[in-house]
Amino acid sequence: LILFDNGFDAPSSYLLGSAGLCGRGTCDHGTAASWRRHQESPVTTVWIIVRNISVNPNGQANFDTVQSAIDAVPANNPGWIRIHVASGVYREKVTIPMNKTFIMLEGDGRENTSIEWDDYNSTDHSHHRNVHVDATATFDCSADNFIARSISFKGVRPAVAAQVSGDRVSFYNCGFISVQDVCIVMRMKNRHLSDLQGRHLYQNCYIEGGIDFIFGHARSIFQLPAGIAPGFITAHGRWEAEQHDEFVFTECTVDGVTPVYLGRAWRDFARVIFYRTSMSSIVVRRGWSAWHSVGHERNLTMLECECTGQGSNRTGRAPWSRAVSATQIARFTSLSYISADGWIEAQPH
Repeated sequence: LILFDNGFDAPSSYLLGSAGLCGRGTCDHGTAASWRRHQESPVTTVWIIVRNISVNPNGQANFDTVQSAIDAVPANNPGWIRIHVASGVYREKVTIPMNKTFIMLEGDGRENTSIEWDDYNSTDHSHHRNVHVDATATFDCSADNFIARSISFKGVRPAVAAQVSGDRVSFYNCGFISVQDVCIVMRMKNRHLSDLQGRHLYQNCYIEGGIDFIFGHARSIFQLPAGIAPGFITAHGRWEAEQHDEFVFTECTVDGVTPVYLGRAWRDFARVIFYRTSMSSIVVRRGWSAWHSVGHERNLTMLECECTGQGSNRTGRAPWSRAVSATQIARFTSLSYISADGWIEAQPH
């Protein structure tokens, strides 16, 4: 178990960078030993692309849908394959199973290339459907070693835009947009042969969503552009003290037009940090909600450090949340926290 200098549990999942969180107003967990073992095993090879695949519904490409290109990747693929997705709106549900490793999905810009679907997170009596939130994701990646660049994932109706549970997963200049409920889910599935939590990087990405639009548990760094955030920005799902996961927002921007909480506890050991984040007046004074963890507030870790803007005024904040110094969390504000083995630096570009 890693500790803060002041004895707090160390963060394990991050939201970092020049960022903003956007929205319309409307498992398995790793043991300490396995976590350390995985983090300390260095990646010594800088990978290169060994194959290119193209997707374009207008022809002159290998495939006309994204999923058909994914399906063409061999099981247990050992080398990086780039799938270039031409500009356009791809109305399909895309799933990358656990055995489709080493895929780079690259669009022509998050404003130009998007994957969209409209599963609905509710019971649809008219169509006799009962769709759980886990099944609504427009994009679902269970595979390790995945990269997405310059592409957007959209849930057209109240649904998950993207669901990620693999390890060594990164998104660069991507968009994640949903109508309501959830924008991004970070969670661990039962990986059978591995008890490791996923490590994720989201760099210069745009997130737009609704209530609890970032929820789950993983070790992730987010670097996001500006936007709007209604409801609750986070719902963190850490359920026991031994879990090495947390959400940390660093140098982000929280802005919008409707009131927003920084987060609410999805489980009794939720941990969230906002560090050097610009918060507009939409952040409600209380800032945090214990939600289903009322009575367990002493187990919750909701921290703020060197934040700015009208919404960063801690007068009236939930009494069990607290302010900390930059020194106490300095070790967790760099990529090395999730990439001690160098996996990010070894990725192809």
